[in-house]
Amino acid sequence: MSDGDRWQVVVHNDDHNTFSVVRHLLKKVCGHDADTARALTAQVHDNGRAVAGTYDRATAEAITLRLVRFGLHAKFGRVR
Repeated sequence: MSDGDRWQVVVHNDDHNTFSVVRHLLKKVCGHDADTARALTAQVHDNGRAVAGTYDRATAEAITLRLVRFGLHAKFGRVR
Protein backbone atom coordinates (compact mmCIF):
# COMPACT_ATOMS: atom_id res chain seq x y z
CA MET A 1 0.00 0.00 0.00
CA SER A 2 1.40 3.38 -0.97
CA ASP A 3 1.02 6.71 0.80
CA GLY A 4 -1.05 7.89 -2.18
CA ASP A 5 -3.87 5.39 -1.62
CA ARG A 6 -7.31 6.98 -1.52
CA TRP A 7 -10.22 5.86 0.64
CA GLN A 8 -13.94 6.51 0.19
CA VAL A 9 -16.42 7.17 2.96
CA VAL A 10 -19.80 5.65 2.09
CA VAL A 11 -23.03 6.54 3.90
CA HIS A 12 -25.83 3.97 3.76
CA ASN A 13 -29.56 4.50 4.16
CA ASP A 14 -31.20 3.37 7.39
CA ASP A 15 -34.62 3.44 8.99
CA HIS A 16 -33.58 5.70 11.87
CA ASN A 17 -32.16 8.96 10.56
CA THR A 18 -34.18 11.65 8.86
CA PHE A 19 -33.19 13.40 5.65
CA SER A 20 -32.39 16.58 7.58
CA VAL A 21 -30.14 14.77 10.09
CA VAL A 22 -28.12 13.10 7.33
CA ARG A 23 -27.81 16.40 5.45
CA HIS A 24 -26.70 18.20 8.62
CA LEU A 25 -24.05 15.59 9.42
CA LEU A 26 -22.67 15.64 5.88
CA LYS A 27 -22.22 19.38 6.29
CA LYS A 28 -20.86 19.23 9.84
CA VAL A 29 -18.60 16.17 9.65
CA CYS A 30 -17.59 16.09 5.97
CA GLY A 31 -17.51 19.84 5.40
CA HIS A 32 -19.89 19.84 2.44
CA ASP A 33 -21.80 22.95 1.45
CA ALA A 34 -25.59 22.89 1.69
CA ASP A 35 -26.20 21.99 -1.98
CA THR A 36 -23.68 19.13 -1.99
CA ALA A 37 -24.98 17.76 1.31
CA ARG A 38 -28.55 17.89 -0.03
CA ALA A 39 -27.57 16.08 -3.26
CA LEU A 40 -25.65 13.37 -1.36
CA THR A 41 -28.52 12.89 1.08
CA ALA A 42 -30.89 12.46 -1.86
CA GLN A 43 -28.55 9.76 -3.25
CA VAL A 44 -28.57 7.97 0.10
CA HIS A 45 -32.37 8.13 0.17
CA ASP A 46 -32.91 7.16 -3.48
CA ASN A 47 -30.07 4.67 -4.05
CA GLY A 48 -29.44 3.35 -0.55
CA ARG A 49 -25.93 4.75 -0.40
CA ALA A 50 -23.67 7.62 -1.45
CA VAL A 51 -19.96 8.30 -1.43
CA ALA A 52 -19.58 11.16 1.04
CA GLY A 53 -15.98 11.82 0.03
CA THR A 54 -12.56 10.47 -0.90
CA TYR A 55 -9.65 10.98 1.47
CA ASP A 56 -6.38 9.55 2.75
CA ARG A 57 -6.89 6.57 5.04
CA ALA A 58 -6.54 8.39 8.37
CA THR A 59 -9.03 11.07 7.38
CA ALA A 60 -11.52 8.54 5.96
CA GLU A 61 -11.32 6.49 9.13
CA ALA A 62 -11.80 9.53 11.37
CA ILE A 63 -14.76 10.84 9.37
CA THR A 64 -16.39 7.41 9.31
CA LEU A 65 -15.96 7.05 13.05
CA ARG A 66 -17.54 10.46 13.68
CA LEU A 67 -20.49 9.67 11.40
CA VAL A 68 -21.05 6.33 13.13
CA ARG A 69 -20.85 7.95 16.56
CA PHE A 70 -23.58 10.34 15.43
CA GLY A 71 -25.71 7.34 14.48
CA LEU A 72 -25.26 7.02 10.71
CA HIS A 73 -24.52 3.76 8.94
CA ALA A 74 -21.16 4.60 7.34
CA LYS A 75 -18.15 2.61 6.16
CA PHE A 76 -14.88 3.36 4.44
CA GLY A 77 -12.92 1.41 1.88
CA ARG A 78 -10.02 1.75 -0.49
CA VAL A 79 -10.66 3.20 -3.93
CA ARG A 80 -9.67 0.64 -6.54
